[in-house]
Amino acid sequence: MTPADAMGHAVAAVAAGLRKDREGLGVLLNMTPDDAVDVAGGMVDLVGTLARIVGDREDRTPTEAITAAAAGRSDLVQKMASFAIGVINSDPTRSTTVDASDVIVGLGALAGRLAEQVAEYEGESPLELLGRIGTGVAELEAFEPPE
Repeated sequence: MTPADAMGHAVAAVAAGLRKDREGLGVLLNMTPDDAVDVAGGMVDLVGTLARIVGDREDRTPTEAITAAAAGRSDLVQKMASFAIGVINSDPTRSTTVDASDVIVGLGALAGRLAEQVAEYEGESPLELLGRIGTGVAELEAFEPPE
């Protein structure tokens, strides 16, 4: 799975979560372990992208945006927020070994919260925002650099 594929799956998972689409989320259950790891990486990329946008709009760092979005959420979401911050900041003391499914679930919830914030700034729904991100990812995937 390419990084663009992984982020595309992450975007689709967050959109399914926002729609409360059990069938859409069920696709995640049928992934191979390798695909789950790839999608978890895509989820980290998605959270990082959304956190940078929120951070820019609120004059915060991405780390501060992630921390704020995770405040008051479940232990899993807070643990995965800390993990994402460690990955984004390349901080090996914060980055720990985690289960790919925990990353997908925890960061999926966090990405949903961040998508709601970005969508509010953009004057659109979170699903419209995720649709635009998904379209951008598909365009990246279709781009073939010249040889």
